[in-house]
Amino acid sequence: MRTQELNKTISKLLHPNFGTLAVFCVVIYGLAIFQDYVFSQIKPTAFYWTDTMLYNIYWLLFIPFIKIANSFYNKVQFKSLTSKVLYSLGTGFIFSVLHIFIFTSIFILGSNLIYSVPHRFLTILKNAVSNQLHITIIVYLFSPFVFDYLKRKKQLSKHFQNQKTITVKNGIRRLKIDTFTILFIETDRPYTMIHTTSQKILHDESLKKLGDLLNSQTFLRVHRSVIVNKNHITELKSRKNGDYDGILTNGQFVRFSRHYRENWNELLNH
Repeated sequence: MRTQELNKTISKLLHPNFGTLAVFCVVIYGLAIFQDYVFSQIKPTAFYWTDTMLYNIYWLLFIPFIKIANSFYNKVQFKSLTSKVLYSLGTGFIFSVLHIFIFTSIFILGSNLIYSVPHRFLTILKNAVSNQLHITIIVYLFSPFVFDYLKRKKQLSKHFQNQKTITVKNGIRRLKIDTFTILFIETDRPYTMIHTTSQKILHDESLKKLGDLLNSQTFLRVHRSVIVNKNHITELKSRKNGDYDGILTNGQFVRFSRHYRENWNELLNH
């Protein structure tokens, strides 16, 4: 069976939302059947609905196997990146082998129930190895890293949603600032100047490091040297060259560079 079209959508199988995962697997199952049908009409070759529906159960098996792989991954405490890589290699190989053998067993069981002359186990096994093994290995090999990344991203998003204050460093002092009061932040080399509704605070670290601590949905990088709190923007005024002047709630102007327009373009329409 050909799998060229399936390669484009297989990465979506790695999403930890297993309701979404199930939908993707079912969609791929349908696409695989449709692909076999189209291929049979182009060649032309024989097309049997029962055969192709039974064979493409292979894609549905990703639903339970990825869920099991993820549950194992969540129970392991990794001491280093090396241990994580070794775990990924080991489980990737084990789950790939199990996936293919269980699929072949299910196919042969179904074949025995449906046909008077069933398919041979070795034939289906070879076919699965030659056509689906590379995709299967990729999925199980990289899924632990994808799970880990999405888990951290979810935790970070939750942190930003609950974020009300930020602690900044000013010499020997540590100051806690209400993020809502921050108007904008600008580079003041080699430091960073934080402009709030009531004061200016010199921060000892770079604009990028400070920006990484703030919610990117609220604090927008609008210039190479400026981050703005979009909740304090009252007006955007064009400079006729692609750049804009942003007027803040305290009346100050901040330049919005066209080179960072992808970060603030939505403000022009909302």
